[in-house]
Amino acid sequence: MIDMQYRRYIQSFLLVLPMTGLVCAINTIVAKGLPAVLTEATLKKWVISLVIAFPAVLLWQPYAVKLTNRIVKSE
Repeated sequence: MIDMQYRRYIQSFLLVLPMTGLVCAINTIVAKGLPAVLTEATLKKWVISLVIAFPAVLLWQPYAVKLTNRIVKSE
């Protein structure tokens, strides 16, 4: 198993992977129709989105946690 110190990175990656895929698929469907989803161009766009979104989530996550803790009522 993977060490707990990498939990944040693994969790972020597992969240970003389907999210970017879904967004790319929806954008492709809207722009070009359903058959265009499983093309090489869509997969390339998904990889680009993933490469941008993963570091963005890692940078934003600590601020999101702090903001959430301010908004949510503690027990």
